[in-house]
Amino acid sequence: MVNNATTNGASSRRVKNPKTNAQTVQRILMKVVVMAYVMLKDICNHSFEGFSNGLQCMNKFKKLNLKYLRERASTLQALGQSLSQFFQFIPLQSEKWSPYAIIISQGHLPEIDVAIDATQGHVAYVNSPSRSYADLINTWGLQRGDQLTFVTVQKRQGKYEVNYARIVLNPRNADGSGAPMSTEIVNSEGEFPCSNWKNRLNFSTFEFDTDHFNFVLGRGGDVVAAGIIVSRKDKSGGWFRSNCQLVLNEAGLGSDLCSLSKAVEMSYAAYDIDMESEFYLNNAGTSGTGSTEDVTPGGGSGGVTPGEPSYNTSATINGVSQSIAGGNVTATAPVTSVAVSGTNLGDVVFTAKVDGTGDAINPTSHDANGASFTGLNVEAGHNLVVYHDGTVWFTVTAMAPSSGDFDVGS
Repeated sequence: MVNNATTNGASSRRVKNPKTNAQTVQRILMKVVVMAYVMLKDICNHSFEGFSNGLQCMNKFKKLNLKYLRERASTLQALGQSLSQFFQFIPLQSEKWSPYAIIISQGHLPEIDVAIDATQGHVAYVNSPSRSYADLINTWGLQRGDQLTFVTVQKRQGKYEVNYARIVLNPRNADGSGAPMSTEIVNSEGEFPCSNWKNRLNFSTFEFDTDHFNFVLGRGGDVVAAGIIVSRKDKSGGWFRSNCQLVLNEAGLGSDLCSLSKAVEMSYAAYDIDMESEFYLNNAGTSGTGSTEDVTPGGGSGGVTPGEPSYNTSATINGVSQSIAGGNVTATAPVTSVAVSGTNLGDVVFTAKVDGTGDAINPTSHDANGASFTGLNVEAGHNLVVYHDGTVWFTVTAMAPSSGDFDVGS
């Protein structure tokens, strides 16, 4: 995905203290959203109606979910409530992923409400008057031929897994003729009678219980988040979608929940002083070279007044100057080089990360007038997030011509 061909001696530099809790929270939120997209990419790279497959859907996913998490965090903090009640903040150095009420699709089709019953083995369910296709369609305003994609996050042996299954509301009999609309989704033997030829059946449980369908996918396990996306193909071959935001079963998360204060504390730990870095008292020792004169920073004989950093609102990306004033910019893939500039930047710590995750990439050159990242190879569909002093400065999105269609029901 990325190859930082050369690094300088600052490869181990770390910021001792992030500026504020708010900045740390912002970094945590961004990581949570990026990790959620990675886990759900199989469907979320084409699940937003009106947005082309791939990059546009990815950016829409990130925008919607980051906005949701910011608003929820602000509301709960203002009320003095714990943020752990709706999702787990993930410390920056953690490789864990856990679910929250993720927005996974958006469109104009009817939305199906999903719930989770924590008293029955944490199964997900959708309401319906009976077990027939006709009642399910009438209850939710669907059409015969609509595709329902079931999504669950299930906890198995302490880990979270994303699972998918799909049915098409157009069942057929064994002889290939169209089945009547009264055909049961689940028959008297508890079997799911849809043929496999047009469906991806990945249910470990799909049963009718009184007035709703229970479902668990894949290899089983407690359902901690669930949702259903409705898809419909139009006459021109395009696809419509429904809105879907995963419902969260907090009881299923259990002790995995983490308070904001604990997450911030653990995230600060990622910025502890590295005893091996050149920042440890400026490498005092026999190999050091220094002045024999007393110099007072900011004044006195030979004193230096560095001044406040000033950042230019443009960056040179792949050799072309572009405005970064809005915080986001695009460039043709692969993104191989990024140069930033300004004044009094000698003590500013610059880093970059692909998609905001993974190891920090340090500049290949850096002085008071700017910093340059070279030897990169950021491919289409990925972002390069550039930071200064641990704060997100701007994001470069690597663009490429879109390829063929791909959809939930293909």
